[in-house]
Amino acid sequence: MKNSIFLFFLASIELFAQEILDYTFVTIDNKAITLIFILRILMILIVGLTIAWVYKYKIINSTKMSEKISIATRTLLGNLGYYFIIFVTFAITLNAAGLNLSSLAVVAGALSVGIGFGLQNIVSNFISGIILMFEKTITVGDYVELASGIRGTVREIRLRATIITTNEEIDIIVPNSDFIQNSVTNLTLNNEVTRLRVPFGVAYGTTVAQVRSAILDEISADESLPHIKRAEFAPKLWMVGMGPSSVDFELVLWVEGENTKKLRTNNSIYLMRVYELLYKHAIAIPFPQMDVHLKEVPLNV
Repeated sequence: MKNSIFLFFLASIELFAQEILDYTFVTIDNKAITLIFILRILMILIVGLTIAWVYKYKIINSTKMSEKISIATRTLLGNLGYYFIIFVTFAITLNAAGLNLSSLAVVAGALSVGIGFGLQNIVSNFISGIILMFEKTITVGDYVELASGIRGTVREIRLRATIITTNEEIDIIVPNSDFIQNSVTNLTLNNEVTRLRVPFGVAYGTTVAQVRSAILDEISADESLPHIKRAEFAPKLWMVGMGPSSVDFELVLWVEGENTKKLRTNNSIYLMRVYELLYKHAIAIPFPQMDVHLKEVPLNV
């Protein structure tokens, strides 16, 4: 008796659940939109998007692939696979939804009108993102400077925009079309070596030999400073001008690796070191000044 009641209870629940799942919310083009239909579509989307995200994460963060493939190539493969899986997912979803080609043609026509009136920038950024991914003039990890003055490390290249992280750890989202239409300085495209020029001036009466001995020789021998120590990148001393109050020099050095991303920091380090050395060797640092000569004026004037 108890088993019969229990089975009847289960059958009632199953019938009630089936009625809920088969409940028709609306009918579109003789197609009944039921709860089970909506759940099926959502399940396809969730599974497809999850697979796409997992694929992208595994490819970009793979420790095995990092030994043979650069981060830029892994990011390219990850992004291409990610968007391909999303495209396939939406194609399967549309097929499961029963959309025919005529419906897709209507949608494509509506999109073309939208693109013509308001989506030019989105399409431009989309195409620019594809160009960046394949051309590889800018890749993840590069240190770049835009025409707008933004300078930082490329963290991620997406189809619509590129994320740049500045030295202040601020993430800036830059539309991809900016990289295609405007000039971009890539400080680490072919190599990671950058020249650093440190300007300073000394008072008239100081010989070049004194400046060379005090600045160039001591800095060249200082192993604690971040400049390249190899002979082909040896520091140089340039005399660049004779100003109204000073003889102007530039200390020319080369930095590489992470130091190319810290140009202002390194410039400050060398300026302080030059100041210390000038003070140590008692070389005068000039400042703008004006001499006023007074002439005697006759009393009868």
